[in-house]
Amino acid sequence: MANVLLAWELGGGLGHLARLAPLAKGLHERGHRVFAALRDLSRAEGMFPGSEVSLLQPPLHSQRDGRRIDPLRTFAHILFCNGFADVGELQATVGAWRNLLEDVEPDLIVFDHSPMALLAARGYGARKALIGTGFCSPPDVFPWPDLRPWLPDDSDRLHRAEMHVLDSANRVLQHFGQPMLERLGQLYGDVDDNFLMTFAELDAYPNRPDGRYWGVWPGAMGKTPAWPQGCGERIFCYLKQFQALPQLLTLLKEIGCPTIVYGDSINPKLRRQFQSATLQMETERLDLDRAATECNLAILNGTHGTTASMLSAGTPILQIPLFLEQGLNSRATERIGAGLTAEPNRPEQIAARLMRLVNSPQCGEAAKQFAAAHAHFSAR
Repeated sequence: MANVLLAWELGGGLGHLARLAPLAKGLHERGHRVFAALRDLSRAEGMFPGSEVSLLQPPLHSQRDGRRIDPLRTFAHILFCNGFADVGELQATVGAWRNLLEDVEPDLIVFDHSPMALLAARGYGARKALIGTGFCSPPDVFPWPDLRPWLPDDSDRLHRAEMHVLDSANRVLQHFGQPMLERLGQLYGDVDDNFLMTFAELDAYPNRPDGRYWGVWPGAMGKTPAWPQGCGERIFCYLKQFQALPQLLTLLKEIGCPTIVYGDSINPKLRRQFQSATLQMETERLDLDRAATECNLAILNGTHGTTASMLSAGTPILQIPLFLEQGLNSRATERIGAGLTAEPNRPEQIAARLMRLVNSPQCGEAAKQFAAAHAHFSAR
């Protein structure tokens, strides 16, 4: 029997928990003792049975430094904005992670978007693995790629930021007497395995050397969708609150297609206003795989897991991304021809592109080609 520590440090949403929960269950069933240090314990209780997994609160950075880089263009920028800008704070958080490692004594550590935990574990004697969509597991290259290459070249500033983060990391490693880094990519390269829970077409680093892709876990953790009445295409929406959401809901109500809108963060006033015979507003988690196979069109915020589920079912997507990672997923959807992207503050653009998807078969055909290419994959 081995002690296994699952670590989730940065990011939001259910995607991290949905990845780690079946892993925890499988390890427990094989006789291992599983600890899970999870950023959001309030949402973990129902997904990680207490008798099987010891839930822990991980050390979280305080954001006391407050310095930001905008727009984010490399993974070094993400680290800078999440605890690596200030050496004192980084050292304190890494020290707390090292104390946690001493308490758990893991034989294996699985890191899901946990850069400070990775730094703390450098030189530690456990086996180490990364798990994630690819966005949070940057390749071991120098410099790290520009994630917004369509913006004007700013190579010097990107280089300075990466070297600043590298210096912060190495000063902390030196303090704890651990091997220093020659480049930031080493932090992610010096592991025993990297489980890329995505498809190559959706990887944020499409030119990743030696990437091995495992697809995504099933999205069946929820109730069966109950489709409302209506005529025309079935439309499934998984959305957060954003500026043009009221105009989108108005359009969906007007066109009268049978539509489900799932979003637990959507303003309750909006949910009450737009609930109708043809538009079902849902806050309880749904079986996304079932929704993907039953709908004809999806409207998403570029979230990775739902994007992968829809494309695996051959469903075209209108993407309305809110953050960088979602924008990269949206661009990947467009790159394979399986969807369109609209900006969250441009209701007229959203409406025009939604109607293009409803009335044009090209994106649907590309989504079906993606599904056919990956039909052999099964995580069950």
